[in-house]
Amino acid sequence: MEAKKNGGSILSSIGWMSVAFLAINLMPPFLMFFPICIGIVLRRDYQEQKQGLAMIILGIISALVGFLLAMYVNLKIL
Repeated sequence: MEAKKNGGSILSSIGWMSVAFLAINLMPPFLMFFPICIGIVLRRDYQEQKQGLAMIILGIISALVGFLLAMYVNLKIL
């Protein structure tokens, strides 16, 4: 008998917060794996196919935007 999983909303909230904060962080490649991993868990364990895929894609996009923003700020300051 499988126990009911109640952590989907918590994982979803943490995942979306990590996607939002990823773009303003100065080290996005290191933190890019959080929304990707949480998106995979949502897709596999909680059957949230659309939300998991959106989290994975937006996590990658946010990481790239954050990386480019950090490079731009670094070049302008130095």
